[in-house]
Amino acid sequence: MPRGPLPAWARVRAVLLDVDDTLIDTRAAMHQAGTVASGVVWPAADRSRIALAGERFRSDPDGFFGAYTRGESTFDAMRRARIGALATWLGQELGEGHAGAWLAAYEPAFEAALRAHTDAEVALTRLAAHGIPVGFLTNSGADYTARKLALTGLGGLVDVICTRDTLGFGKPDARAFHEACRRLGTAPAETLYVGDELLSDALGAADAGMPAGWLVRDGAPDPGEADVVAGRGIPVLANLIQVADGLGCP
Repeated sequence: MPRGPLPAWARVRAVLLDVDDTLIDTRAAMHQAGTVASGVVWPAADRSRIALAGERFRSDPDGFFGAYTRGESTFDAMRRARIGALATWLGQELGEGHAGAWLAAYEPAFEAALRAHTDAEVALTRLAAHGIPVGFLTNSGADYTARKLALTGLGGLVDVICTRDTLGFGKPDARAFHEACRRLGTAPAETLYVGDELLSDALGAADAGMPAGWLVRDGAPDPGEADVVAGRGIPVLANLIQVADGLGCP
């Protein structure tokens, strides 16, 4: 990305960022912790499936997390439903106490594996030094988000934190983006949103009337998806440093 503001970002006065897999490498931590916890709770399960249990848990093919973001369940109920689905995939029973035991093994493994992406602190520091307000907008829960930010050292680098349970609705609902902008004190049209999910982040923000960037850290996007964002004027970013560069923050 060339230095200086991109044309679509010329009016940007504030930045909103997704948290999981945008600022923090949540994916890797979930993969590792889910495998550890499944091995502890279901030691008799097929080892090849145990090795993939963390990936399966994160992928959530039954859509329990989506239901949570729509306000159809609580955070705790969503996670327990995902554990139950994981047990079924492993060919195991979800007996009494299994969900609690799984979480008891999962949480310390997740926290030990959690890391901020290397560009996150640099980009946030540059934005702050340039006087650009920064907010985080995530579909995760408030307490869980606060713990993740504290563990990765990013909690003190943000002006506003909005979560699904504090707002009552989640991305891609336009109300989530608009309320986060209101709390930052800027209009949607002058607030840049960047996240790693195509539908809930990049397209959701654009549909809410915001300039947006789609963060694709590894590889290149599917050509069809690249055409979609190009048609909407949404740049594909490889890292968060490009956000600071694009806004002219030295």
